[in-house]
Amino acid sequence: MQMRKFRILLASVMLAAALGWLLLGAAAPAFMRIAEISQIIPSAFLACLGTTVFWLVATLLFGRVYCATVCPVGTLQDVAVMARRRTAKKRAFRYHPPLSIRYPILLIYIVSIAAGVLAAGYILEPWNMMRNAASIVQPSDTAMTWGTASDPLSGMALAAGAASGIIALAAIMVWAWRSGKTFCTEVCPIGSALGLLHQQTLMHIAIDPDRCISCMKCEDVCSCKCIKVELRIVDNSRCVRCFDCVDVCPNGAIRFQINKGRSRQTPLFTPS
Repeated sequence: MQMRKFRILLASVMLAAALGWLLLGAAAPAFMRIAEISQIIPSAFLACLGTTVFWLVATLLFGRVYCATVCPVGTLQDVAVMARRRTAKKRAFRYHPPLSIRYPILLIYIVSIAAGVLAAGYILEPWNMMRNAASIVQPSDTAMTWGTASDPLSGMALAAGAASGIIALAAIMVWAWRSGKTFCTEVCPIGSALGLLHQQTLMHIAIDPDRCISCMKCEDVCSCKCIKVELRIVDNSRCVRCFDCVDVCPNGAIRFQINKGRSRQTPLFTPS
């Protein structure tokens, strides 16, 4: 499946660029900064409106492609999921209805940012998690956020920031190995915000009930747990467009296609 291969290639390149930019600091090649300027929130704070508009348009056209291509935490979870498929006894995933926490988390995040309480963003946003964790090697990454190591109080804050990033990333990786990309679908405020547009997207993932033979392969590989074969539904508000399901279907029953009936889109809360 060409879409899946392209998605994996792009995600790998962007993760490598992100790690290089964050860990090498000033020594990193200039082109690696593409990893930072392609992120939604950092670009918004840098007044790079073009990036924000680009991802808004891309999401309206294709859905949550941002989450599975340029988000480094999303790609790290893919690595954990791949490890699960190689090592875990129970490798298949199963549909799980969306939890009720994602929109309260998004609301808290928005209110915090609007009120100038930036801690929520520094802790919850994927890019800031990466910056925090990388500051153990490059303290300059978060000097504007937590302070500098030369000042005792700022040094403590810097250490706390680095610890928060390392702990968060480690927890998310373990979580992904055990339960799939639940952080993306239920916790990440950026992903939840993009998911709100799912009814307006031009393209979506859909199951053709006439071609589906209920082999369960698409549901088995869906690390977002948003496919329920029994009901022939895909929760596109949580789907990150990894295209694993499209690639594995033996009968071409699950497709990335034009949304022909937006009024019939899967609701935000689907039956278990």
